[in-house]
Amino acid sequence: MTLATLLAADIGGTKSELAIFQEEAGEYRRLCRKRYGNSQFSGVEEILTHFLGEFPYRPLVACIAVAGVVTGDRVQLTNLPWLLDCRGLERRFGFKRVLLINDLTAVATSLSHLQPDDLAEIQAGVRDEAETRGIIAPGTGLGEGFLLEAEGRTFARGSEGGHCDFAPIDDEQAALLAWMQKQQRPVSYESLIAGPGLAHLYQFCKNYHGIPETVAVAAAMARAEDPIPILVDAALSEDRCPLCAKVIELFLSILGSETGNLALKLYARGGMYLGGGIVPRLFGKVSFAGFLQSFRAKGLMADFMLTIPVQVILRPDAALLGAAHFGRAEFAGCLTHDLS
Repeated sequence: MTLATLLAADIGGTKSELAIFQEEAGEYRRLCRKRYGNSQFSGVEEILTHFLGEFPYRPLVACIAVAGVVTGDRVQLTNLPWLLDCRGLERRFGFKRVLLINDLTAVATSLSHLQPDDLAEIQAGVRDEAETRGIIAPGTGLGEGFLLEAEGRTFARGSEGGHCDFAPIDDEQAALLAWMQKQQRPVSYESLIAGPGLAHLYQFCKNYHGIPETVAVAAAMARAEDPIPILVDAALSEDRCPLCAKVIELFLSILGSETGNLALKLYARGGMYLGGGIVPRLFGKVSFAGFLQSFRAKGLMADFMLTIPVQVILRPDAALLGAAHFGRAEFAGCLTHDLS
């Protein structure tokens, strides 16, 4: 007897990644993995059908991490019109049980299973393993969450903190808030430092700083279904686009400020972790001095901020890894299946 094969999934606003795991002889082994672009599918059910049709495994249980608010056995994605329901998935695909969790709950869970090479240090600080660890992850949305480990027990939780009101910290950001309020209200951190928010920063920096567009970059962005990778690449290239570089500078400043806010609210002596798809692409290629300046600029708490370790999660499938381990813990001891 062994733990049943488990399907783990990370369903984001732009892409979805799925894998099947099996525990044998105390080891957790991945049998297969595949990533899909969400724009090619009508919903999660179609992605699951496609994935399960590609491989000869029939997992008995599933843990699905979703970029959205989980309410009981259902979740509506925040940035896609997709609705998932545990009971419906169980009936359609024959799962014995389906568990839905927030994607940042999955990322938080992964922190206990990451290897040293999966992380890169921004600020050393003084880590206290018994204290809370915080996560902030700019991707298609802005995820926030935390992990607390104590007395052999682990508690991971994602939140919707990215939707909190944006608070400017200087004249440039005050002008940004006033400009954004003409586009939408309220103005959240997610509307500025998640993927689509970079497009807002691009237009603002062009107008506020009077930095001209690079013709080739502007043309490429206009043609692209998703212009953000082009913007990021243009900021990092040898003949970098000055406007794109300014956008990344502003992005990191705002991200540093909100990372510091979350660290204070969580009392994150265990450290802060930066995940998502954007920050790992920037690490080692641009300066994080502006990020750290904003992170530390907390008045009476400035010295305290120096003690908080800050690291980047370099592993791109951290949410998938976390979903697998969250499901493993949830289902262990209650679901076994003879796989012979």
